[in-house]
Amino acid sequence: MKPKDKKIIKPHRPARLKNTRLRDLAVLDDFPDNIKFKAKRTPEKVAENYKKSMQLISGRILEMKSNYQYIIEADNIIYTATLSGRLKQFAFHSKSIVAVGDYVELDIAAEPPRIENILPRKNTLTRYLGTNFQRPNIIASNLDQVIVTSSWRKPMIKPALIDRYLCLAALDNIDAIIVINKVDLCKNRKELEETTSYYKTVGYTLLYTSALTGEGIDELRELLKNRDSVFSGQSGTGKSSIINRLEPSLNLPTAEVSDYNEKGKHTTTGTILIPWSFGGHLLDTPGIKTVNLSKDAKSQIPRIFPGFAPLAPLCYFNDCTHTHEENCAVLSALENGKIPATRYLSYVNLINSL
Repeated sequence: MKPKDKKIIKPHRPARLKNTRLRDLAVLDDFPDNIKFKAKRTPEKVAENYKKSMQLISGRILEMKSNYQYIIEADNIIYTATLSGRLKQFAFHSKSIVAVGDYVELDIAAEPPRIENILPRKNTLTRYLGTNFQRPNIIASNLDQVIVTSSWRKPMIKPALIDRYLCLAALDNIDAIIVINKVDLCKNRKELEETTSYYKTVGYTLLYTSALTGEGIDELRELLKNRDSVFSGQSGTGKSSIINRLEPSLNLPTAEVSDYNEKGKHTTTGTILIPWSFGGHLLDTPGIKTVNLSKDAKSQIPRIFPGFAPLAPLCYFNDCTHTHEENCAVLSALENGKIPATRYLSYVNLINSL
């Protein structure tokens, strides 16, 4: 037999599964086990678990590692756990399945321990990718307050970025406190107060701090006591330096701000939940240079933008955008000088960005 006449026998390969888009994922429950496609299941059924021999205890995620590894505190014991393969099969709306601050049920009978259930969240701090197909990215969950941290100089204060953070907190139903750090670099306190007084006027708690001199640190500690707080703000504003002043034993790494472009470096590389010695928890996150909000939130911004909440119900139109409508309470306040032109311009830019 000539070589060319020999039949080439290829090794047998099992049929590959193909991804299939289904309108109603619930129909998967009626399919047999040997279906030739796979699809993610609806998250409403995530609580249904039929595993046996589990030993579940409640805990809280303190830190997220790579490769689906998590540091969890449960019954005053620290566990290094993985995520159950069952949870990975569900089509969650967020980019990540779990977040730091989540209360979970941990199966300690498994080796290593596995996260089997995510308990209901009180709230979430959420960011959105700046793309046309936005998907929520949950930074943290179950928080009491957000410490919106800015700096007077190096990098220079950006009130428009503060506005975005305040809107982000309002959308997620989290209280916000504004901290202006590095006030030791301020040579004109009157200028500082003129720049930031609007936030005090509309009801926000505002603190001036200096991690170098210790100004405002004691007042901030009282606001943090027995509460779960997250420090968020632009990179380089001194969040880690403030935290080291509040809790010297942590000794978080810090870095100098560039003299060339006044941009800070990320010293906090991951989100982590740390207990305060004076009660409560610190949730430290990497600095964020830009804050993207959900496009779906555009209709809510006219009612939650800093200072607009008490004025929006007074507008003639229920869906007033405060840009061109007649009998608009916000535009009237702008004309009367109750709303600074800089803050209104920040509002317009935010609306247009969505």
